[in-house]
Amino acid sequence: MRGRQFWRLNGQGQLWRPVWWPKDLAPVFWPLLLVAALALFGGALVWLAPRLQPLAPEPPREQISQLAPLSEDRPPEAELAEPTEPPERPEPTQPPELTQPLGDSGSAPLEDRDSDPAVDQPELPPLEPDPLLVLIQRPEADGLLLGAEAEPEQGLLVLQVRPAFPALSPDEQRRRAEQWQQWASDLGYEHLELRDSHSGLVARDALVGEGMIVLRDRS
Repeated sequence: MRGRQFWRLNGQGQLWRPVWWPKDLAPVFWPLLLVAALALFGGALVWLAPRLQPLAPEPPREQISQLAPLSEDRPPEAELAEPTEPPERPEPTQPPELTQPLGDSGSAPLEDRDSDPAVDQPELPPLEPDPLLVLIQRPEADGLLLGAEAEPEQGLLVLQVRPAFPALSPDEQRRRAEQWQQWASDLGYEHLELRDSHSGLVARDALVGEGMIVLRDRS
């Protein structure tokens, strides 16, 4: 009952408060004071708790005096171990040198074989480049040749030309076709055909006489 009466009087602002405390804040004076007192009490407990713990008891002096002579009477291990001289090692003996000369059928020493690269690694003949690849990469072709395919059984060489070849004038097409015919003849091919990227026939060697026949685009 007294607690309820206390809170009722506090809510009405009839409890005692300092003169400088605002009248509008009269109901919160005592709650704030109670909270501050609890906070102060809690901080004091936290500060005093480590200082109130009991210290560990010191061992009795008699036990310390009994343990001390044991460490003094024990001789160090370094004094007990007497230095021993290391055993003498026998001097290495050199193997006897071979003084007998090799017979007529004897082989050469291994060191001479290893030092001679011509014995272990015979020289390989240089690889010859593909003649067809060399043909289409010749500077005189001006990059107009795209590929080459040979049919040795028929003595036929098929050269694939780039799209820039049909754009040349008819005289220039014939001149280049006859030049490539000579290159094919030098490689041993009797017949030559020029085809585009769609395998369409662009030019072929003349069946009667010499030279190349360039087929015009009818489209």
